[in-house]
Amino acid sequence: MQADISTIYDSQVCSVHNFLCRCTECGVSEKEYQQNLSIAYIRRGNFRFRVFRNELDACSGLFLLCKPGYEHRVAHVHDIPDQCTIFSFPVESAQRLAATAPAYTWFFDNPDKDAILVKATPEMELLHHHIFSVIQKPHYPRLWAEQLMTELFLQVLSAGSRERKLPVLSDRQKRNYLPVIEEIKLFIHENYTDDISLSQLASIGNLSPFHFNRLFKQVTAATPYNYLLQVRLKEAQLQLQHTRQPVTGIAFAAGFNSLEHFSAAYKKQFGKSPSSIRL
Repeated sequence: MQADISTIYDSQVCSVHNFLCRCTECGVSEKEYQQNLSIAYIRRGNFRFRVFRNELDACSGLFLLCKPGYEHRVAHVHDIPDQCTIFSFPVESAQRLAATAPAYTWFFDNPDKDAILVKATPEMELLHHHIFSVIQKPHYPRLWAEQLMTELFLQVLSAGSRERKLPVLSDRQKRNYLPVIEEIKLFIHENYTDDISLSQLASIGNLSPFHFNRLFKQVTAATPYNYLLQVRLKEAQLQLQHTRQPVTGIAFAAGFNSLEHFSAAYKKQFGKSPSSIRL
C-alpha cells in the first residue's frame, strides 16, 4: 500500500500518526504485521480490514481497534483516498492501559476479538478534533493533549463494549455522501458557538434540508441538532473540568443562549448539574 505516514506526536503513553493513502487504484495490500495496539480514527475514505477470516467494513466516522500480534490486509473499496489518525501503543503501554481499565476485558482478554469497529459519538469526534488540531501546533501543553487522549481512549473502549449498531450504507452512499458528512461535522466542530441553521449545514453539501437531515441521521445516528447539542455539552464539560471560568461564561462560550437551557441539557446528558463538577 502506498501511503504517507508521519508521526505527529510521540511519548511513552502513545505515538500518533497521520496516515494519508496515496494509492492511485483500488486493490489489496500485502500482509502487514500488527506489532502494537492501535486505535485508528478513520477521518475519510472506506476500506476493508481483513484479519484471518474476519473482514471489517471500515469507513469514516468509525474507530478501528487492533490488538498486536496479528497479520492483516487492507482492501480498497473506491478511489477516495483513506485518511486516518492512528494512536499506537507499545506493548508495555497497552498493558498499563488494560490494567487500569479492568472493565474493558471484553476486548483485551477475548481471543476472538483481534480487531473491532466502534461507532464514533459526537463527543469522541470533538475530542479527536481537539487532539488532532492541538498536536500539530508548534507549541502546545503536552499534559492537556494526553488528558484528551486518555479520555478519548476510555470512551472508545466503553462504546465498544456496548457494540453500538454501525450505519448500514451502500458503497455508493459511502463514496458520495460520507465525505460530505465529514465536511459538515468539521464545520460544526469549528463553529459550534454560532447559531447554526439546518439550511446552512445542508448548503455545505449542496443538499436539500430534508435530504440532509435524513442522511445525517442515517450516518451519525443523531439529528443535526442533537449532534450539535452533544458537541456543545462536551466542550462545556471539558471547560468545567479543566478551567476556572464561571459556569455562565462557559455556557455562552459553548453556544448556549441561556443558562437555564444549558443547565437542563447538561443535567440530562451527564446526570448532574454543571456546578456540581466543581464541588
